[in-house]
Amino acid sequence: MELDVSSGVGDSGAGVNILICSGDLDLETVDRFTGAALPLLGMGGKPLIIDLSGVGFIDSMGLGGLIIALKHAREAEIGLELVVNTERVSRLLSLTGVDVLLPIYESLKRALASN
Repeated sequence: MELDVSSGVGDSGAGVNILICSGDLDLETVDRFTGAALPLLGMGGKPLIIDLSGVGFIDSMGLGGLIIALKHAREAEIGLELVVNTERVSRLLSLTGVDVLLPIYESLKRALASN
């Protein structure tokens, strides 16, 4: 399945960049994800919110893409947060310990309010 990616660069009103993803984050789509996420982590030092609300499946390569984004965010000292509202993705992030590494919110509204 495809991964649709759209970004709201600096237009959130909260001084953050937003990357909205939908579809599957897997071997076939991880390059598209990192190609969209990594440039946003270098734009003016603004935190990045990755909205995975529309993502129904993440495999190990997709998880690796999230870890790459986290690594770049930490190197740039930029905040990185996730929005996850599906049980399947939430459970994967919990089982792998990713939920301990970065903030995860149930809605974009809550993530924006935290900034």
